[in-house]
Amino acid sequence: MKSIDRVFPTGLCGVIRTDNADVAFQACLAAIEGGIGTIEVTTTVPSWYEIIRGLIGTTLGKIPIGVGTVWDPGAVGEAKEAGADFVVTPVVLPEVAEACHKHDILCVLGALTPTEIYHARLAGANLVKVFPVGPVGGPDYIRALQGPMGGVPLWASGGVEIDQIPAYLRLGVKAVGLTGALFPAEALARRDTAAIHERASRAAQAAAAARAD
Repeated sequence: MKSIDRVFPTGLCGVIRTDNADVAFQACLAAIEGGIGTIEVTTTVPSWYEIIRGLIGTTLGKIPIGVGTVWDPGAVGEAKEAGADFVVTPVVLPEVAEACHKHDILCVLGALTPTEIYHARLAGANLVKVFPVGPVGGPDYIRALQGPMGGVPLWASGGVEIDQIPAYLRLGVKAVGLTGALFPAEALARRDTAAIHERASRAAQAAAAARAD
């Protein structure tokens, strides 16, 4: 199993959601070329398995790729077979965590409240995805969690904007997930990879500035 730091080297993860497999693949490549260090392909994307294999082959395995929106522990084995480095759930699913440990793949369980975060760690999550963080306060919510839960490695996701990246990273989160901010629906619909590349570049610059502080 790769470490959190190896899976999220820039502290950023682009999360792709679309119903078009080719659009997903090209959008992910544009994000990678723009500087996004990690990609999550959700199981809601058609042919997600083939997309992951294709991304790994195209990048020669240099970019960590994960599988998201995993509800079924059976998908963990498929993720491992595809070459994925991590698995992400939207909620606390102990059975998925168990499958991740069986297949020696980094486990990210989704949670929101302090109780859910605690149970995610108890279930075996290597990293806890605080989701959706935007509607409940964004960086302020992460800051409030740090008192009682300062030792828990967190991923901030759901409603995160590019200009918020430095605030999250300075709070010590291990990863910031970007969905609509990186892959806006209108850009995907137009196959506007230039727009995605530009957003990825801005996100990477924001992350680099936070790490330089």
